[in-house]
Amino acid sequence: MMPTSRLAEEEFAFRYLSPALATSQPRPLDMVERRFQFEPGDDDSGRSIDLEHLFRKLVAGQPVEGDMRERLLATLMQVHQPGCVTPLTGYGLHASYPSPRAYYPMQFLLRDGAAECLWHVDMRQLRLRWLRSIPACATPSSGYALRIMTDFGVYAPLYNLFRKSLFALECGHFFSEFMRVGAHLGIGADVGIATDAVELGLRDVAPEHGVAVREAHRRFARERNSGRFFHGFFPAPSRFCADHLDRLLAAIADATSRAASLFPGAARVKLTAKLCLRQSPGVAPGIYRVVPGGLEQLSAQDPVDTCERLYNYMAFNFRFVPAILFWCVDELAYAGDDKDFLELNVLLGYVNQQLIHAMFDGELLGRPFRSYDQLGIDQLLHNAGDGMRTYYGLMLVRNRCNDALGTLR
Repeated sequence: MMPTSRLAEEEFAFRYLSPALATSQPRPLDMVERRFQFEPGDDDSGRSIDLEHLFRKLVAGQPVEGDMRERLLATLMQVHQPGCVTPLTGYGLHASYPSPRAYYPMQFLLRDGAAECLWHVDMRQLRLRWLRSIPACATPSSGYALRIMTDFGVYAPLYNLFRKSLFALECGHFFSEFMRVGAHLGIGADVGIATDAVELGLRDVAPEHGVAVREAHRRFARERNSGRFFHGFFPAPSRFCADHLDRLLAAIADATSRAASLFPGAARVKLTAKLCLRQSPGVAPGIYRVVPGGLEQLSAQDPVDTCERLYNYMAFNFRFVPAILFWCVDELAYAGDDKDFLELNVLLGYVNQQLIHAMFDGELLGRPFRSYDQLGIDQLLHNAGDGMRTYYGLMLVRNRCNDALGTLR
């Protein structure tokens, strides 16, 4: 029998027990966290490479047509650098993918087979920093791999039992955007997940589009965020009509299909989408299971107000939330090993980011969340009969920040 993952045990403790003593003070890194914790190397002043010229190209909207390393670094900057900054809010940085509490703690190591070395892509100082030599056989045949590390020290003590999941979820969101932008710059990517590494193997592909797509992505990065208010998130009135629902169902089918081709464990977790809908034009209220070809109704009652009562943060208003999607997984997915558990979270981050991008239209945005009463939401979604557990949510709302505020005279 496969051993139960310690990561899964800690996730269970966080979701169901929330032991106060385990979340009151920062906890030392455990063995798994130490494998992914980034530690800066020695002074590399003689071998680092300045990336400011590349950043300036991106800001100016100029084409990036260099070698593979130039294009993959441009992809990384496009995806990870903030699309906008709101310094007077609690969550001031907003890139093209969400990060819990706007921490954005990920660090990127580039394995270069041709040069037989490992680089740290320093996104704050805009430098490529040499770390150490590596054998050529440690990189994929294309010559490059992007390994994801992080800084677990930035997480608040509340997340002591949850920070590995947050890290892996964020990796999934990032992978989705990196692959999307990279395709336009001729960069293909394959996901690799092990107990001690989460990375992308990189390869040359035919570029799909040009600068116009990059500009559209930059606009998406500026406007997709929902965290511009200091005291909470309060969506604006919105319509979630039959066309939105059709678009969402198509996006779910596409996201799960893409995930199945990228993640070997996708079939094992039996990923299932369930929808909580308010009454909207052409949309009947209720709770629905997403099935091939449409929806299966589990309840005809409007469930969104109940979702608000089961949400863990007070500074949040569900009055104008028209639709909430919950990703549910087979409860036996918790019994996998550590690699399986990391893959589960990366997969869920990936599919949610796919939906965020597919549903974005300049008004509607997707806001992912994990802050809910586990038992209550499982009961609301009738998960016991399915052998499922709720794992990740996505609110589909209208961002109040995009409304015109007028002029004070």
